[in-house]
Amino acid sequence: FAVMTRDIETARSLATISPEAAILLASIARPIVLAPAIVELDSVAPGNDSIGIMLPYTPLHYLLFANGAPDALVMTSGNRSSEPIAYEDDDAITRLDGIADAFLIGERPIARRVEDSVARVGAMGLVILRRSRGYAPGAVTTLPVTKPILAVGADLKSAVTLVVDGQAFVSQHLGDLDDYSAYRAFEDTVGDLLSMYNVRHEDLVVVSDLHPQYRSTAYAKKLHAASMFPVQHHRAHVASVLAERSEWTRRVVGVALDGTGFGDDGTIWGGELFVGNVAKGFDRIGHLRKAKLAGGDAAAHHPVQAAAGFLQQLDSLPDFELPPFGFPPRYRKTLQLLDSGTRVFETTSAGRLFDTVAALLGFTREITFEGQAAIWLEQLARKSVVTEAYEFPFVDGELDFRPLLTSVINERASGRNTSDIARVFHTGLARGTCAALATSCAIHGTDTVVASGGVFQNELLLQDLNNLLSERKLSLWTNHLVPPNDGGISLGQAALAAFHHA
Repeated sequence: FAVMTRDIETARSLATISPEAAILLASIARPIVLAPAIVELDSVAPGNDSIGIMLPYTPLHYLLFANGAPDALVMTSGNRSSEPIAYEDDDAITRLDGIADAFLIGERPIARRVEDSVARVGAMGLVILRRSRGYAPGAVTTLPVTKPILAVGADLKSAVTLVVDGQAFVSQHLGDLDDYSAYRAFEDTVGDLLSMYNVRHEDLVVVSDLHPQYRSTAYAKKLHAASMFPVQHHRAHVASVLAERSEWTRRVVGVALDGTGFGDDGTIWGGELFVGNVAKGFDRIGHLRKAKLAGGDAAAHHPVQAAAGFLQQLDSLPDFELPPFGFPPRYRKTLQLLDSGTRVFETTSAGRLFDTVAALLGFTREITFEGQAAIWLEQLARKSVVTEAYEFPFVDGELDFRPLLTSVINERASGRNTSDIARVFHTGLARGTCAALATSCAIHGTDTVVASGGVFQNELLLQDLNNLLSERKLSLWTNHLVPPNDGGISLGQAALAAFHHA
């Protein structure tokens, strides 16, 4: 949960508020700002060393505090877990029955649901993790194109971008399109933007993800636009960073690390290296070593299921169902599924590698929200100050996870502190990735690295990587105006399409 405080002084009693974070809190956008907690609020942010703080931003909030409300209030959206906000009166009364004790209903109906924005000031400066109220819809950049472009983004953390007269307007966060209410919001938002800027379907260049089964892709095909242009997921991640900076011809080495994205070869990508620029496109030059993934998307909900395909490539494995690992029966069943070859896919997903290490260190339960195991692993690592690094070599275009995982297993079996293992894993991942990027920069004649994708919400990894690249005189560019997660995908899609259809 986020906490709304009466003023900045109250905020400082709950979290360490840097000067930059204070400016962000008091900005006109009034986002939720993630900051290091200085009090333990288990029921608000369990197992997390940060807390979300926001200041009042509506007259109602000020009235609450003026009429005796506590100096800090837990604030949350009006929805059940994993569901979109209930913004229509009758729907809210039905869906929130048994949760809300009372409803305050205004005289005018709410036209559209808009989530609170979430931001952070970190190693690379401002990063928006959820771009919504206060920021959207706003023009993020100006593209060198005259045709209107509609980029429909991805299915998770959905957001769309409409380009009119070159200006790229990025919508608010819409949610997961597998949820019907979120999909409805997606359709409404596209209609709102097209109507607002008086754009006709037949004049549009429509851009979608390469994934043929995305709901956003299916929607794009139904628009009967002037033309349609698919963009590979991870290329869009890299392009989103450059689009923010209006850098169209700068040659860069890009790294995109996330959980899932449909690759050129039909496999599940998620640990990718590219070289190129927005104007001419990006060539894939490296990736995480391939692993087997049993059960497809279901593996993203069960770290031990994701782990099975990675661990299968190692020699002399212990019995993971015994202490100290304690894997549940799902692991054995996943091994049987891998042996059968039924619903088994190849993946280069960095997100699933994080899940594997989390499972080895004790996160063997089902996750309840996206990225939970990776967040848990980062929090665990933050408790340690060791400076070692596990080996994570880059050989023939592949980042080889096998030595890294072997070290994690051996040290866990020997009884080493799990916080130390988690920290050494992060350092090893950063050093191996840095070495791959530095080698690629030298080969391709550039000193600029672009990093995007949901894994780079991990502040510990990002800080380590930035420090290592700086030592090699290489610049690291990251997202600031749109999220590094899939909420920024549509901007990258629009940027690549602008040159394809210039």
